[in-house]
Amino acid sequence: MSLAPFAAEPVELVFSRVSILLVDDRPENLLALEASLDDLGQKIVLADSGAAALRAVLDEDFALILMDIRMPGLDGFETMALLKQRERSRDTPIIFLSAFPEDHHVLRSYSVGAVDYLLKPYDPEALRAKVSVFVKLKQNQLALVAAHAELEQRVRERTAELAAANAILEHEVQTRKQAEQRLFDQAHHDSLTGLANRALLLERLQRAVAQSRRRASPSFAVMMIDLDHFKVVNDTLGHAAGDALLAGVAGRLRGCLREVDTAARIGGDEFAILLDGVTSLADATCTADRIQQALARPFDVDGTPITASASIGIALMDQTYERGGDLLRDADAAMYRAKEAGRARNQIFAR
Repeated sequence: MSLAPFAAEPVELVFSRVSILLVDDRPENLLALEASLDDLGQKIVLADSGAAALRAVLDEDFALILMDIRMPGLDGFETMALLKQRERSRDTPIIFLSAFPEDHHVLRSYSVGAVDYLLKPYDPEALRAKVSVFVKLKQNQLALVAAHAELEQRVRERTAELAAANAILEHEVQTRKQAEQRLFDQAHHDSLTGLANRALLLERLQRAVAQSRRRASPSFAVMMIDLDHFKVVNDTLGHAAGDALLAGVAGRLRGCLREVDTAARIGGDEFAILLDGVTSLADATCTADRIQQALARPFDVDGTPITASASIGIALMDQTYERGGDLLRDADAAMYRAKEAGRARNQIFAR
């Protein structure tokens, strides 16, 4: 999945039309104000009293309020005080318009928070210039809010893209791990029985030898197991029956071992076992007896009961061994002595 660089294109600021509120109790003044500001191209809202102005700000945000001071009912100062109490209009800039030049009006206007004080009659050009400043400020504010919302949307989209790409990547990683695990299993396990093969057994044996040589006493034993008269099963019942018997033997071996032990099929009807944590021949022979008892129970091969036995050779690790293959060799020699002694028995390797 290809991902484009984030924020490759800048967020474009779009300036929208804003609203201006004109408040005056005289209709002719409102019309004159409206005409003066018409060239700005913004929305003009008219209010003929302080109460009307308070109603107007309930439904709309204004870039600027132009308000007369002397009005019946609520005058400009009272209206402004109420506007400042409301969250929606608290920060709306207000310019007072008045025909009275008294200094105390001017000072009071600025003290209550008005941004300017204009005397009537005003210069239309000067009025438009002042109003344009606040129109542009409001437009910039709205454009920044819109740009921020657009940027957040881009971030959400980008986050979703990254999450999707990450999910795909994780799936690919898992698929590759599974494929690698399958290849490892195929390279290190017997395809018929699922047991470890000779390569994996030798690898674990060599590691066990290295660990055991650092200890004062032996810590593992090795068994070689050969099924007795297996050729008879192949010759009389066929190779499919022989394979079924081998798979059944593998299952019985697993049932006799611990998780730390390793059972392997090393070829034909030969199996080998690495018994980890074994410190005495008595422990190893106990496991060998358990295997003999498990194999003595008949196997059901396609409805045909087959009895099996095995010759088992045992070699216990000691400090004379340096390679795992040497233990396999000696366990194999002990297994052949078991066969020579009459089969279906265990034999311990002795030098």
